[in-house]
Amino acid sequence: MYIKGPYKHNNNHHKSYWLCLGMVILVIIPLACFSQGSAETSKARGTPSKKPLPQPMVIIDPGHGGSDPGACQGEVMEKDINLAIAKRLLTYVEPFQVRLTRERDMDFTNQGIYSKATERQDLDQRIQIAHQYKGDLFISIHVNSGVEKLRGPDVYYDPADSESSRLARLIQEEMNDLTDMKMKKPRQGKFYLFENLEIPVVIVETGWLCHAEDRKKLQDPTYQDQVAQAIGKGIERFFKEE
Repeated sequence: MYIKGPYKHNNNHHKSYWLCLGMVILVIIPLACFSQGSAETSKARGTPSKKPLPQPMVIIDPGHGGSDPGACQGEVMEKDINLAIAKRLLTYVEPFQVRLTRERDMDFTNQGIYSKATERQDLDQRIQIAHQYKGDLFISIHVNSGVEKLRGPDVYYDPADSESSRLARLIQEEMNDLTDMKMKKPRQGKFYLFENLEIPVVIVETGWLCHAEDRKKLQDPTYQDQVAQAIGKGIERFFKEE
C-alpha cells in the first residue's frame, strides 16, 4: 500500500490509527443495528390504525308496487313514480349504505291480487328488510291523492319519536324549496310502519296526483331528480346535525 506524507516514516503511529478506527467501527455498527431494530420494533408495536366506522344504513322504500298501484289518475300510477324517485335518490345518499325494499315493479304477496290483507303482508316484508339489513333510517316514498286543490309535498312523522320528527322537519324544509309553499310543516301520522319499526321512519308524500300541476311535474324526470336530491339533502343534514 502506498501511504503519502509523514505516515510513511511512522509505522507505530500508523498502527495506532488503524487500531482506533477499528474499535470505533466495532462500537458504531452494533449501536446502529440496535437503533434500527428498536425503531422497527416500536413501529411494529405502535397503535394499529383505526378502522373507519361503518356508515349508517338507509332503507329506501318505494311505496306500493306489483298488484298494488297506489294512487291512480288515469294511466298515471303512484307505484311507478315512487320507484323512479327512489332509484334517483340512490345518487344523493352515496356517503351512506343504502338498501331499496324493491328495485322493480313488484309486491311481496306473491298472490297478484291486492287487498287489505295482502297490504299488511306486503308491509311486514318491508319491515323485515329493514331488520335484516339493520337499518338506521326508513324513508318510505309515496304520492298523495285527494281533492283537487291540494298540492305540494308533505312529510309525515311518528309523534312518539323525536328523531322521526327531526328527520321529517329537515326533509320538509328541503322539499319546500321546490315549491312556492315555503311555510309547509311536516305532519304527524299514525301508520303501520311507525308502529312496527324501532328506527326513525318518515313517509314522504312527494305531491298530489289529484292536482294537475303536481301530476305533470311528478312525471317529469328532471323534477323527480330534484325531489330525490331534496330528500337526500334532508337525510344528510339529519346525520350531520345530530
